[in-house]
Amino acid sequence: MPKRIWANIMDMELNLELPEWAFLNGSSHLGNTLEGRDILQHNLSHTIFELFLLDDEETIEEDPTVKSKIFTFNNIWGETETHLIVLHFTLIDDSQLEEIMDKAIKFYKEFMDWEDASLIIEETSKDN
Repeated sequence: MPKRIWANIMDMELNLELPEWAFLNGSSHLGNTLEGRDILQHNLSHTIFELFLLDDEETIEEDPTVKSKIFTFNNIWGETETHLIVLHFTLIDDSQLEEIMDKAIKFYKEFMDWEDASLIIEETSKDN
């Protein structure tokens, strides 16, 4: 795959390269069809995951026909959160899926760290 994908359209040079990871946004003329849902796409493998924050008190009944994984995240307040990642769609075979799922979890944890830090910055700026 080339490093950069470029197109010249009407004398404009456009970068058509996609990032490795992207969150899907359901905002359209139909409303926000994904409101409150975290849908993550791995563009290189055409894989779509959904991520859920689990309630520690709730029992999870996993469906063996659905590829998923439970993982934990230690937030910046020292709390351990339990999450579930579920596969919606992929074009890769099972031998590669575990690696992509682990990368998705890593990316999502980095996103949650960034989101937590943004909250602290926002709260601190309100105090000043």
